[in-house]
Amino acid sequence: MGNCCLGSGGDGGGQSAVGGSSSHPDANAPNDAVEGFLRTRGYHGLYTQIELSLSASNLRDRDVLSKSDPMVVIYTKGRDGSLQELGRTEVVLNSLSPQWIKKVIINYYFEMVQTLVFHVYDIDTQFHGLDEKMLKLDEQQLLGEATCSLSENFFF
Repeated sequence: MGNCCLGSGGDGGGQSAVGGSSSHPDANAPNDAVEGFLRTRGYHGLYTQIELSLSASNLRDRDVLSKSDPMVVIYTKGRDGSLQELGRTEVVLNSLSPQWIKKVIINYYFEMVQTLVFHVYDIDTQFHGLDEKMLKLDEQQLLGEATCSLSENFFF
């Protein structure tokens, strides 16, 4: 475990322990810790954060007495085919053409092919009201899935 000291005065006390400098930090300066973290995971080059807005139409109706209650889980597909979850939307009640309000923010890496996978689930009534992160996906009904390269649906 490391220690961090905050100093006062003009000596820049403690700032070198966290990679700072004695002047105000430059928001546009590279962050060595973030860059190092990304390099260890195979990411090289520039990236930016983007916000995904999701909607669907003509989903299958899996409920008997009402319409499906859909939620989307977004994954990125690794080089080995494994899926890593990036985020989840909220559950939209009784809709076969939902427009989710919650935005999912992801990193977009330039000059790198990123495959996104979207799984749409029908959330059973007994699980309504739970935080989306707490939902066990194997207890829900899969309504469908879609796959794309991030650049295919990237709009400015």
